[in-house]
Amino acid sequence: MLKKTIEISGVFKDKKREESFQMKHKIGINSFTRDRKLGFAKIMTMMIKKSNKSLQNSINDTQLALGEDVTISNSAYTQARAKLNYTAFEEFAQMAAEIFYKDGDYETYKGYRILAVDGSIVTLPNTEDVKKEFNPMKVKCQIKDYAKDVSQARVSCLFDVLNNIALDSCIENKNSSQINELIAYDERTLAMNHFEYCKEDDLVLMDRGYPSFELFAVAYNKTKIVCRIRTNSFSKAKFLFAPHSEKKDVILEINAPKIIRDDLKSLNLPTKLKIRFVQVILDNGTVEVLATNVLDREVLKTSEFKELYSLRWGIETYFDLIKNRLSLENFTGQSALSVKQDFFATIFLTNYESAMTYDINQDLKEKTKENKYIQKVNKAVSFNIIKHKVFDLFYLDEPIEDMLEQMEKLFLTNTIVIRPNRKSKPRLDKDIQKSTIATNSINYLKMKKKNVGN
Repeated sequence: MLKKTIEISGVFKDKKREESFQMKHKIGINSFTRDRKLGFAKIMTMMIKKSNKSLQNSINDTQLALGEDVTISNSAYTQARAKLNYTAFEEFAQMAAEIFYKDGDYETYKGYRILAVDGSIVTLPNTEDVKKEFNPMKVKCQIKDYAKDVSQARVSCLFDVLNNIALDSCIENKNSSQINELIAYDERTLAMNHFEYCKEDDLVLMDRGYPSFELFAVAYNKTKIVCRIRTNSFSKAKFLFAPHSEKKDVILEINAPKIIRDDLKSLNLPTKLKIRFVQVILDNGTVEVLATNVLDREVLKTSEFKELYSLRWGIETYFDLIKNRLSLENFTGQSALSVKQDFFATIFLTNYESAMTYDINQDLKEKTKENKYIQKVNKAVSFNIIKHKVFDLFYLDEPIEDMLEQMEKLFLTNTIVIRPNRKSKPRLDKDIQKSTIATNSINYLKMKKKNVGN
């Protein structure tokens, strides 16, 4: 039980004290050279804990929890974190994922890891430092006749929807500008970058903003994909959107658009592909068409696509988790570096929680399989307990086995039920295009008066 958790905690404690790891992820060769009140390992752990309290109160809570009779100012913490690169958290998030999978004990669907790719827009602190890396966009006020700059980023994630593990994540600039040369990343480009972390026995689910010939070409020798498509995504498959189409599952040969053929050839990618298109009729009568490079109908039957694609909802709930439950947009600093630190620290924390609760959820699944509903760990409970014990788990050099047993008992005090076949409306194009700045930024605006660092 909890062997994955013990290994991740152990590796975390060892790694963050290694000189080679610190040299790789610190900013400035002279940073963290002396054992100060705010060393490399302590700063990392404090940032994983992240609190909705004011920064100074969070620092004071840390000192009380560790029993250290020294005071640390807001300014001292801000200066110390500026010496730590966000890449340390990025590496730990991927390390946690690797440890989770290496024993082969994880859930699959017909032998496939079921992954999903999706993105979201995150509202950032509107500071000059942030604007240097994330171009702001003009937002017109709906009440008064004026517009203001709002800093935003595009985040994207490759997420295992059956095991709740983020294999790869990124936070990038989303807006182009005439005053600088920052690359504006679109969701399709980021999705193709995620394919580097996929294997041939992975199946990646994507919504209809992603499909293109280029996407299928890049995925050709890397992974299997299933995408919901628009009526104009592939003209040859348009007839499948007719409710009474005689054909429900066809394999078509698709040629690359002329405009991208030379680029594909230069990358040694195919310019002609066989793509399978499957018609799916939802319970409300809506016709959807899915495109896939899984051509074998024995591997994936026509009747299985509806259930399979519904699993993509897991990544929607994941973004809800990190943006609302874990208050991602309530950033603890006002610099571009602090934004990236908070983002990747949050991704690591979610991977750690998933690894910790995996065995517990498997036991609950077995024990409650005869009940009306299967039970699982309540994430509101698990994240609260993990944050409460964060220094024991990642900082203090003491065995954690006994504490993990205590935490497991606490996880089981308030489990929740899994309600299968819950209905959720698919996102429409107009919903995706609609500005969500007001709702996205609510966590940040609520805490705007906090005394945050830089």
